[in-house]
Amino acid sequence: MGYYLSEEAMWASGLASRLRLVQANFADDAAPTRQNFIAEEIERALKGVVPSKRKVYLSALSEKFPAWQQSTFSPSPVAAPTAAPVQETPEVLLQKLLAVAPSLSPESKTEFARKLQQAGLAVTQNNGGGFPELPPELQKRLGLPPGKQPDPERALKMLVALSELTLALDQLVWALWKQMAPKSNFRKEAEFGKLAGPYLGGDAEVSTQLLNQPLERTRKLIAGLLGAVGRASSTYAKKHTARFAPEVIEDWAKIEKKWSESLEQVCWRKYVQHAKEHATEPAIENEIQEAIAKAAENLIMGRAAN
Repeated sequence: MGYYLSEEAMWASGLASRLRLVQANFADDAAPTRQNFIAEEIERALKGVVPSKRKVYLSALSEKFPAWQQSTFSPSPVAAPTAAPVQETPEVLLQKLLAVAPSLSPESKTEFARKLQQAGLAVTQNNGGGFPELPPELQKRLGLPPGKQPDPERALKMLVALSELTLALDQLVWALWKQMAPKSNFRKEAEFGKLAGPYLGGDAEVSTQLLNQPLERTRKLIAGLLGAVGRASSTYAKKHTARFAPEVIEDWAKIEKKWSESLEQVCWRKYVQHAKEHATEPAIENEIQEAIAKAAENLIMGRAAN
């Protein structure tokens, strides 16, 4: 058998639902404040009701939401039983936040959003919408089409790969430099690996400029060592030729030659002497490293090669 709700019952049912939401949203406020909000909601709802029917409508409301009689519409103060406190579930707290959100200042909204993100409540977007927009020049260098932003998940994976490469090169190149140029004044001033974590975590004391400083020194050192290879090889070749070229050996032999010796004998003796001093494996390795270190330092410091 079918049934239907009367007009006043439907009105009371809808209004009761709204009143319960108001009661939940302002459960932490003082009772008079909460009652004022309820009274205002009822007053707005009654504006569309014919005055002669308002008593019937309010009677129907009392069946759906008895607590409305505690508001200013109550004809006389009536002691009502203490209502059970509304449980602050996540849904109720969210409704409260949404209710006050329009009245918040932009600064407060930003701060709340940051705290929600730190709590793990930020929404991850896979379409690139949440990724900071890259400058056009960087898009061009990365080969991205104009207006195409990187995928956040892939960007994170690329960050991991580049970070591992950077940390490995940073450790290797400075260890090599310490071995090749122990007396050089060009030294590591800060650890990139120790700054990266706080920087990514939003530490205000670790600025972008502070993070870039050790990276820039490492970049200069790598560039200096790579550029020094060609210069150092030329420097060593000149030194080797100056010691072991046949004409050089012969000139030295002519100075040291005695009447009883042949020129060939003296040349060989002079060659052996030079070889013992400069042609041993440790001596050659040391001279090559010194040549590379000196050329690299000249490049790093912007000095002309001697």
